[in-house]
Amino acid sequence: MIDGVSLTTRIQRLAHVSELAMERLTQWTVGQIFPGLNPELNLLEIRLPARAVNALGRNSCSTAGDLIPLRLYELMEWRQIGVGTIDSILQALADSSASATTPTVTTLASSDEEQQPEAPPAQLASVIEDLRQIAAWYAVVGLPEQPLLGAPLPPGSPGLVLMARRRLEMLRAEEILDGESETDVAALFDKAFATLDKRAVDVLANRLFADAPLTLDEIGRSYGVTRERIRQIEGKARGAMLGFISEGGPLAMVADTARTLIGTIRPLDDLLALMPALGKAIDFVGQPVWRVLDGLDDAYEIEDRWCVVPTMQSAEMLTRTQLEERADQYGVARLDELDLVESSQPGRLPELTAAWLRRCGYIVDGDAVYTRVGSVGDYAAAVLSVGGSPLSGQEIVDRFSFDRSVGSVKNALSQDDRFERVDRDLWALREWGMDAYAGIRSVIREQVARSGGRASLNDLIEYITGRYTVTANSVIAYANMKPFEVQDGVVRLYSGNHEIRKAPASTRRLFRRADAWAYRVRITTDHLRGSGSAAPVAIAKIVGLQPGESRQLPSPLGPQLVAWTGTQPSFGTIRRFLMDQDIAVDTEAFLVLGDDGSFSFEPASEPVGQPLLDALSLTGAAHTLDPEGARRSLAVALGLPEPSPVISIIGAFRERGDEDIAELLVGIREHLDGRGSAERPKHRGNVDEILDLL
Repeated sequence: MIDGVSLTTRIQRLAHVSELAMERLTQWTVGQIFPGLNPELNLLEIRLPARAVNALGRNSCSTAGDLIPLRLYELMEWRQIGVGTIDSILQALADSSASATTPTVTTLASSDEEQQPEAPPAQLASVIEDLRQIAAWYAVVGLPEQPLLGAPLPPGSPGLVLMARRRLEMLRAEEILDGESETDVAALFDKAFATLDKRAVDVLANRLFADAPLTLDEIGRSYGVTRERIRQIEGKARGAMLGFISEGGPLAMVADTARTLIGTIRPLDDLLALMPALGKAIDFVGQPVWRVLDGLDDAYEIEDRWCVVPTMQSAEMLTRTQLEERADQYGVARLDELDLVESSQPGRLPELTAAWLRRCGYIVDGDAVYTRVGSVGDYAAAVLSVGGSPLSGQEIVDRFSFDRSVGSVKNALSQDDRFERVDRDLWALREWGMDAYAGIRSVIREQVARSGGRASLNDLIEYITGRYTVTANSVIAYANMKPFEVQDGVVRLYSGNHEIRKAPASTRRLFRRADAWAYRVRITTDHLRGSGSAAPVAIAKIVGLQPGESRQLPSPLGPQLVAWTGTQPSFGTIRRFLMDQDIAVDTEAFLVLGDDGSFSFEPASEPVGQPLLDALSLTGAAHTLDPEGARRSLAVALGLPEPSPVISIIGAFRERGDEDIAELLVGIREHLDGRGSAERPKHRGNVDEILDLL
């Protein structure tokens, strides 16, 4: 109580109220902390220091009603306001609301006998007799200052003394209490709730402790009162219950012990193992003790069966910070290096730490936790770092916690400087310093060069199959392909460049522009997954590529790979272009190779049902309805002279295999020739005149 005491005591108690609110009630509203506060109270009429008045003014708070709906932490986050100012405001509000009484609360122990129950005389006498027996022995042997319990008995102590010590050490609480009921924390809470009226208990049960809390309006309608009245009831009842866990007594000791045991992060099951009574149900509200303590005490939170101090958000931030400090360059941290979870079972700490990290959204693999898995490259680097040895694309994918295709992973690794391909399908971290594998053709070229330009085919087979996972037949096949040749069992470089006979102008789906070549492709699911795709040999000629070589062409979205490391040229993944423009499967598009060595991507125009426009779309030319302009564009696309006749254009499309375009042009041939609108000659003679001429 604040009223009816001396001024000094009143000031001390107001300060205690303020301290308690800032320590444990930051999630409460001002109205809940001070339920008797008059909303119409003019804040300028209560005793406040100038800095507090200025702070209230800056935040447009002139009456208590402006403060009532605000949570305490919101006040504490006001700009240019210190904890001293908050303290002065809280003390003034407590002083102003002191005249309003909270629900009548009686102490849990109304007499000395209830506060300190005495053991039955016979049991107490037995305990005292055992203590006296040990004390007498200590005095006899000259150890009168020796503690009666805790320290070992002196050597040679008689059997009667040994039995007395054993009885004391095995003494159980229930023996002293003699089966006295209602002494655990759940029973004490029931007694505390019994001091409130039924409506106050129902409000707390449905607002603070329910699995699905009701709103103030919902509870108000059920009782036929306003939401403001329910808020007042909740605030007063909560304040009354908070007194039981804050102002001394067994419930306060339980609450303090729970806070201490939680530390920072502790599994609820472990807390219940240490304090089993926290799991018992409180009859008045139908909830376990731990749920009620969590609802009343802002010093910690219990969620998803994890206990954290002070909030789940701060515990997750602490976890993130510690992981960042412990993680290596690949974002991998070791469980045994983390100090996050409290437990009474040290042997289970790695298991419990892993469970907490998974709850926070991290991926745990054995004794390692991955902190950076936002991209395929980051995830793969972490997997290799943990594994410590090269892995195949499939082995890397198998360790992912989300679905990715092996092809997309390989493409990502091939374009990431952190990785080195060390076999046909084995990947390592570059920092390991392992020899790179660039394909069978490159290995053959390297070995031929080391042998002075000539290498035994058998030696190559033995070297390559022993070092890499390739077959002898594959080595033989590549050795017999340009740029190599085999004569009398000896492999050597083919003299001169590999001749690419098929010209770009003769290649199906490849069209010439003023300053580039455009290759038309149909987008497939493989493209969307990130796989590369085959390219005609003419592409190699355009970019100046020889077998065994690769090029990185600049593009608006980064380098684009074009390689000839297999049996034919290929394009690297174009997935980033598809994602950038939201391209769907079965869309026609052009891969454009500029004369300046650049690369770009553009979708083809959709067909419109007009043969001329659709033919232009299939070649990537600009739309036009002018027959002469269209004919010139089609001729240029084929690498023909602009004046080329339509019949030559149609024939060229057929010869190179672009039948779809040729068929479109056949139906409008006369239109392109400029004769589509000319009148046919009229025959004026009759049949007899014709016969006379014959």
